[in-house]
Amino acid sequence: MGLTRRYRHMNWTATPDLEPDAPPTLHLFQCNGENEQGILCGQQSAAGEDFEAARGWSFQHLQANPDHRSYSHVLSRPWRMIPEIEPDPEPIVPLSGPARG
Repeated sequence: MGLTRRYRHMNWTATPDLEPDAPPTLHLFQCNGENEQGILCGQQSAAGEDFEAARGWSFQHLQANPDHRSYSHVLSRPWRMIPEIEPDPEPIVPLSGPARG
């Protein structure tokens, strides 16, 4: 026996999740420098909540690799979807008829 779900058009807003139980925002820096063969370095800092620690890694990496001058700041931020109007809960009604297998 299957479940049915009804969907309808609704207006939604996407917003950063700032609730106390939201996952943390994470930062990491990734090296976009290339070696002599044109191969992307790709080394990266650890992902963490401290932006300055992630950015600090890029300066350490630059010191060890003076030609690696291009970096990406990779950000992971939790978002949530909020309906304009909270939908009314509708009961789940099983499909009638014989079960199909």
